[in-house]
Amino acid sequence: MEQTKFHGKARVYAKGRPGYPATVIRYIDDLMRRELGETARENATIADIGAGTGKFTSVIAGLGLPVHAVEPDADMRTELVQHMREFANVTVHDGTADYTGLPAQSVDVITVAQAMHWFNPDRFSAECQRIARDGRYLLVSLYNVTSFDSALREDQHDEDGDIITGSIRHFEDTTAAFFQNPKLHTFPNPIHYTRKSWQAYMDSHSHSPLPTDQDYASYRSWVNTLFDQRATNGIMTDDTVCMVASELVRFGI
Repeated sequence: MEQTKFHGKARVYAKGRPGYPATVIRYIDDLMRRELGETARENATIADIGAGTGKFTSVIAGLGLPVHAVEPDADMRTELVQHMREFANVTVHDGTADYTGLPAQSVDVITVAQAMHWFNPDRFSAECQRIARDGRYLLVSLYNVTSFDSALREDQHDEDGDIITGSIRHFEDTTAAFFQNPKLHTFPNPIHYTRKSWQAYMDSHSHSPLPTDQDYASYRSWVNTLFDQRATNGIMTDDTVCMVASELVRFGI
Protein backbone atom coordinates (compact mmCIF):
# COMPACT_ATOMS: atom_id res chain seq x y z
CA MET A 1 0.00 0.00 0.00
CA GLU A 2 1.23 3.51 -0.79
CA GLN A 3 0.06 7.08 -1.10
CA THR A 4 0.34 8.61 -4.54
CA LYS A 5 -0.11 12.23 -5.57
CA PHE A 6 -3.81 11.43 -6.05
CA HIS A 7 -4.35 10.59 -2.40
CA GLY A 8 -7.29 12.61 -1.11
CA LYS A 9 -8.60 13.23 -4.63
CA ALA A 10 -10.40 9.98 -5.36
CA ARG A 11 -13.94 11.35 -5.18
CA VAL A 12 -13.31 14.32 -7.46
CA TYR A 13 -11.36 12.03 -9.79
CA ALA A 14 -14.35 9.71 -10.06
CA LYS A 15 -16.69 12.66 -10.64
CA GLY A 16 -14.58 14.84 -12.87
CA ARG A 17 -12.36 12.74 -15.11
CA PRO A 18 -13.65 11.95 -18.62
CA GLY A 19 -14.69 8.42 -19.45
CA TYR A 20 -13.77 6.49 -22.59
CA PRO A 21 -15.85 6.19 -25.76
CA ALA A 22 -17.46 2.92 -26.80
CA THR A 23 -15.54 3.10 -30.10
CA VAL A 24 -12.29 2.61 -28.17
CA ILE A 25 -13.54 -0.57 -26.51
CA ARG A 26 -14.72 -1.98 -29.83
CA TYR A 27 -11.31 -1.16 -31.27
CA ILE A 28 -9.50 -2.93 -28.41
CA ASP A 29 -11.78 -5.95 -28.75
CA ASP A 30 -10.95 -6.10 -32.45
CA LEU A 31 -7.24 -5.74 -31.60
CA MET A 32 -7.44 -8.74 -29.28
CA ARG A 33 -9.08 -10.84 -31.98
CA ARG A 34 -6.50 -9.88 -34.61
CA GLU A 35 -3.38 -9.93 -32.43
CA LEU A 36 -4.16 -12.87 -30.14
CA GLY A 37 -6.47 -14.89 -32.36
CA GLU A 38 -10.17 -15.59 -31.97
CA THR A 39 -9.82 -18.50 -29.56
CA ALA A 40 -7.24 -16.74 -27.38
CA ARG A 41 -9.43 -13.64 -27.24
CA GLU A 42 -12.38 -15.66 -25.93
CA ASN A 43 -10.17 -17.01 -23.13
CA ALA A 44 -8.14 -13.85 -22.47
CA THR A 45 -7.49 -12.26 -19.09
CA ILE A 46 -6.89 -8.53 -18.79
CA ALA A 47 -4.75 -6.63 -16.28
CA ASP A 48 -5.67 -2.97 -15.96
CA ILE A 49 -2.71 -1.40 -14.19
CA GLY A 50 -2.93 1.96 -12.47
CA ALA A 51 -6.70 1.55 -12.52
CA GLY A 52 -7.43 4.59 -10.35
CA THR A 53 -11.13 4.80 -9.55
CA GLY A 54 -12.05 2.50 -12.44
CA LYS A 55 -12.89 5.00 -15.19
CA PHE A 56 -11.47 2.66 -17.82
CA THR A 57 -11.82 -0.60 -15.87
CA SER A 58 -15.60 -0.32 -15.84
CA VAL A 59 -15.65 0.03 -19.63
CA ILE A 60 -13.24 -2.78 -20.48
CA ALA A 61 -15.09 -5.00 -17.99
CA GLY A 62 -18.06 -4.73 -20.33
CA LEU A 63 -16.33 -7.20 -22.65
CA GLY A 64 -17.14 -9.91 -20.10
CA LEU A 65 -13.56 -11.14 -19.74
CA PRO A 66 -11.75 -11.55 -16.39
CA VAL A 67 -10.16 -8.22 -15.41
CA HIS A 68 -7.57 -7.65 -12.68
CA ALA A 69 -7.63 -3.98 -11.65
CA VAL A 70 -4.35 -2.98 -9.98
CA GLU A 71 -4.13 0.27 -7.98
CA PRO A 72 -1.54 1.27 -5.35
CA ASP A 73 -3.27 4.22 -3.67
CA ALA A 74 -5.65 3.21 -0.86
CA ASP A 75 -7.89 6.24 -1.38
CA MET A 76 -8.28 5.61 -5.10
CA ARG A 77 -8.65 1.87 -4.53
CA THR A 78 -11.55 2.40 -2.12
CA GLU A 79 -13.45 4.22 -4.87
CA LEU A 80 -12.39 1.52 -7.34
CA VAL A 81 -13.87 -1.22 -5.16
CA GLN A 82 -17.12 0.72 -4.85
CA HIS A 83 -17.44 1.21 -8.59
CA MET A 84 -16.54 -2.39 -9.43
CA ARG A 85 -19.23 -3.98 -7.25
CA GLU A 86 -21.52 -4.44 -10.23
CA PHE A 87 -18.85 -6.32 -12.20
CA ALA A 88 -18.46 -9.93 -11.09
CA ASN A 89 -15.60 -10.37 -13.57
CA VAL A 90 -13.38 -7.67 -11.95
CA THR A 91 -10.92 -8.37 -9.13
CA VAL A 92 -9.25 -5.39 -7.42
CA HIS A 93 -5.62 -5.67 -6.28
CA ASP A 94 -3.32 -3.56 -4.12
CA GLY A 95 -0.27 -3.43 -6.36
CA THR A 96 2.01 -1.26 -8.46
CA ALA A 97 3.34 -1.20 -12.00
CA ASP A 98 6.61 -2.62 -10.66
CA TYR A 99 4.86 -5.44 -8.81
CA THR A 100 1.20 -6.05 -9.48
CA GLY A 101 0.91 -9.01 -7.13
CA LEU A 102 -0.69 -11.04 -9.92
CA PRO A 103 0.36 -14.66 -10.46
CA ALA A 104 3.07 -15.38 -13.01
CA GLN A 105 1.88 -16.24 -16.51
CA SER A 106 -1.71 -15.24 -15.79
CA VAL A 107 -2.71 -12.48 -18.25
CA ASP A 108 -2.90 -11.87 -21.99
CA VAL A 109 -3.75 -8.17 -22.26
CA ILE A 110 -2.28 -5.30 -20.23
CA THR A 111 -4.07 -1.94 -20.32
CA VAL A 112 -2.93 1.36 -18.83
CA ALA A 113 -5.27 4.35 -18.97
CA GLN A 114 -3.97 7.85 -18.21
CA ALA A 115 -1.18 6.46 -16.03
CA MET A 116 1.82 5.20 -17.98
CA HIS A 117 3.86 8.38 -17.39
CA TRP A 118 4.11 7.35 -13.71
CA PHE A 119 5.80 4.03 -14.59
CA ASN A 120 9.46 3.07 -14.95
CA PRO A 121 9.82 1.50 -18.43
CA ASP A 122 12.34 -1.20 -17.47
CA ARG A 123 10.62 -2.31 -14.27
CA PHE A 124 7.18 -2.22 -15.85
CA SER A 125 8.38 -4.28 -18.82
CA ALA A 126 9.88 -6.87 -16.47
CA GLU A 127 6.61 -7.13 -14.55
CA CYS A 128 4.61 -7.44 -17.76
CA GLN A 129 6.82 -10.32 -18.86
CA ARG A 130 6.42 -11.97 -15.47
CA ILE A 131 2.62 -11.94 -15.52
CA ALA A 132 2.14 -12.58 -19.25
CA ARG A 133 1.52 -16.08 -20.51
CA ASP A 134 2.66 -17.83 -23.66
CA GLY A 135 5.60 -15.45 -24.15
CA ARG A 136 3.48 -12.54 -25.35
CA TYR A 137 1.07 -9.83 -24.23
CA LEU A 138 -1.00 -7.16 -25.91
CA LEU A 139 -0.04 -3.79 -24.39
CA VAL A 140 -2.55 -0.93 -24.70
CA SER A 141 -2.01 2.63 -23.45
CA LEU A 142 -4.79 5.23 -23.51
CA TYR A 143 -4.85 8.96 -22.84
CA ASN A 144 -7.75 11.37 -22.97
CA VAL A 145 -6.17 14.50 -24.43
CA THR A 146 -7.90 17.84 -24.03
CA SER A 147 -7.56 20.89 -26.26
CA PHE A 148 -6.87 23.19 -23.32
CA ASP A 149 -3.55 21.84 -22.04
CA SER A 150 -2.00 25.06 -23.36
CA ALA A 151 -4.40 27.07 -21.17
CA LEU A 152 -2.71 25.81 -18.03
CA ARG A 153 -0.40 28.32 -16.43
CA GLU A 154 3.08 28.14 -17.90
CA ASP A 155 4.62 28.67 -14.48
CA GLN A 156 2.93 25.66 -12.88
CA HIS A 157 5.23 23.19 -11.14
CA ASP A 158 4.40 20.19 -9.01
CA GLU A 159 5.58 19.74 -5.43
CA ASP A 160 8.87 18.26 -6.66
CA GLY A 161 9.58 21.35 -8.74
CA ASP A 162 8.93 19.63 -12.09
CA ILE A 163 7.14 21.58 -14.81
CA ILE A 164 3.61 20.31 -15.31
CA THR A 165 2.90 19.00 -18.80
CA GLY A 166 -0.34 18.00 -20.48
CA SER A 167 -1.69 14.65 -21.60
CA ILE A 168 -0.50 15.00 -25.20
CA ARG A 169 3.11 15.12 -23.96
CA HIS A 170 2.45 12.17 -21.66
CA PHE A 171 1.09 10.17 -24.57
CA GLU A 172 3.96 11.06 -26.89
CA ASP A 173 6.67 10.47 -24.29
CA THR A 174 5.30 7.15 -23.03
CA THR A 175 4.68 5.86 -26.54
CA ALA A 176 8.33 6.50 -27.34
CA ALA A 177 9.56 4.98 -24.08
CA PHE A 178 7.35 1.90 -23.75
CA PHE A 179 6.69 0.77 -27.34
CA GLN A 180 8.86 -0.44 -30.20
CA ASN A 181 6.36 -0.58 -33.08
CA PRO A 182 3.08 0.84 -31.81
CA LYS A 183 -0.21 1.05 -33.63
CA LEU A 184 -1.63 4.54 -33.04
CA HIS A 185 -5.28 5.56 -33.23
CA THR A 186 -7.27 8.61 -32.15
CA PHE A 187 -10.97 8.62 -31.26
CA PRO A 188 -13.27 11.62 -30.69
CA ASN A 189 -14.39 11.95 -27.08
CA PRO A 190 -16.04 15.38 -26.68
CA ILE A 191 -16.69 16.44 -23.09
CA HIS A 192 -19.35 18.90 -21.91
CA TYR A 193 -18.50 20.48 -18.56
CA THR A 194 -20.78 22.26 -16.14
CA ARG A 195 -19.03 24.54 -13.68
CA LYS A 196 -19.15 21.82 -11.02
CA SER A 197 -17.83 19.05 -13.26
CA TRP A 198 -15.09 21.40 -14.53
CA GLN A 199 -14.10 22.18 -10.94
CA ALA A 200 -14.00 18.46 -10.15
CA TYR A 201 -11.91 17.76 -13.25
CA MET A 202 -9.38 20.42 -12.35
CA ASP A 203 -9.28 19.38 -8.68
CA SER A 204 -8.53 15.78 -9.70
CA HIS A 205 -5.04 16.43 -11.07
CA SER A 206 -1.96 15.28 -9.22
CA HIS A 207 -0.59 18.82 -9.12
CA SER A 208 -3.84 20.47 -7.93
CA PRO A 209 -3.98 21.72 -4.34
CA LEU A 210 -6.37 20.10 -1.89
CA PRO A 211 -9.21 22.21 -0.41
CA THR A 212 -7.26 22.29 2.86
CA ASP A 213 -4.17 23.79 1.20
CA GLN A 214 -3.35 27.47 1.67
CA ASP A 215 -3.38 28.33 -2.02
CA TYR A 216 -6.61 26.50 -2.85
CA ALA A 217 -8.79 29.64 -2.90
CA SER A 218 -6.61 31.36 -5.50
CA TYR A 219 -6.43 28.14 -7.49
CA ARG A 220 -10.22 27.77 -7.50
CA SER A 221 -10.56 31.41 -8.59
CA TRP A 222 -8.29 30.69 -11.57
CA VAL A 223 -10.26 27.53 -12.42
CA ASN A 224 -13.51 29.52 -12.41
CA THR A 225 -11.99 32.23 -14.59
CA LEU A 226 -11.04 29.61 -17.20
CA PHE A 227 -14.58 28.29 -17.17
CA ASP A 228 -16.09 31.77 -17.56
CA GLN A 229 -13.79 32.48 -20.51
CA ARG A 230 -14.74 29.31 -22.35
CA ALA A 231 -18.31 28.44 -21.35
CA THR A 232 -21.43 29.23 -23.36
CA ASN A 233 -24.76 29.24 -21.56
CA GLY A 234 -23.19 27.52 -18.57
CA ILE A 235 -21.57 24.69 -20.56
CA MET A 236 -17.93 24.38 -21.53
CA THR A 237 -17.39 21.98 -24.43
CA ASP A 238 -13.99 20.54 -25.20
CA ASP A 239 -13.01 18.51 -28.25
CA THR A 240 -11.22 15.89 -26.17
CA VAL A 241 -9.78 12.94 -28.07
CA CYS A 242 -8.80 9.51 -26.78
CA MET A 243 -5.38 8.52 -28.09
CA VAL A 244 -4.46 4.83 -28.10
CA ALA A 245 -1.10 3.12 -28.56
CA SER A 246 -0.93 -0.67 -28.79
CA GLU A 247 1.55 -3.42 -29.57
CA LEU A 248 1.71 -7.19 -29.32
CA VAL A 249 4.90 -7.69 -27.32
CA ARG A 250 6.76 -11.00 -27.71
CA PHE A 251 9.64 -11.97 -25.46
CA GLY A 252 11.86 -14.90 -24.64
CA ILE A 253 12.26 -15.82 -28.29
